[in-house]
Amino acid sequence: MAPAFPFPWSTPLLARLRTHLAAEPFPRDAAHDLGHILRVARLAEGLAGEEGADAETCVAAALLHDLVYRPKNHPESPLTAQMASDLVPRWCREIEGLEAKAAAIAAAVASHSWSGGQEPASLEAAVVQDADRLEALGAIGIARVFATGASFGAGLWHPEDPWGEGRDMDDKAWSLDHFERKLLKLAAAMKTEAGRRLAEGRHLTLRIYLDALRAELAAQR
Repeated sequence: MAPAFPFPWSTPLLARLRTHLAAEPFPRDAAHDLGHILRVARLAEGLAGEEGADAETCVAAALLHDLVYRPKNHPESPLTAQMASDLVPRWCREIEGLEAKAAAIAAAVASHSWSGGQEPASLEAAVVQDADRLEALGAIGIARVFATGASFGAGLWHPEDPWGEGRDMDDKAWSLDHFERKLLKLAAAMKTEAGRRLAEGRHLTLRIYLDALRAELAAQR
């Protein structure tokens, strides 16, 4: 059972979200499923409390941030944040208690994604962006990056040059490349103080993993 959020609209919103996810045209990979959405919402709730942001806006936007899904190698993948944002006003009209916050929720959804490249224009948008990026760090982030790569046939790492020392990084072909292309940059890009604090430990987990992997691969050569 999904964890409860302390808002009267959360139960009907989650029920509708489950129905929506079950009817999508593209099957979701394990890194972008309902579990991911709920974890981001929990992170957003916690960050909102620490930062003094509007928790309802942050949690609702986190629950709706991946409303539109495309596989990461799909040409529309960089557009999904805006596509989801475009759907938010209708969802908010149809879920009692959210209509007054529709514009703020839509704005937070629009600016959350790394590939979209938008800067958050409010504290609530910054919280949602940080929450989603925290999910890409730490032990969960490691699991997610390899799950995502596997979903479109990427290899774990380049067999001859895993660290990209003599080639261009290509995280569509090799999942390990995604650490350098994106994940190791996330901690420095956090927008909130609470996000930066949480990101430090999760970033260290990535570094420890990469050091261990480098040692194991070197021992095989």
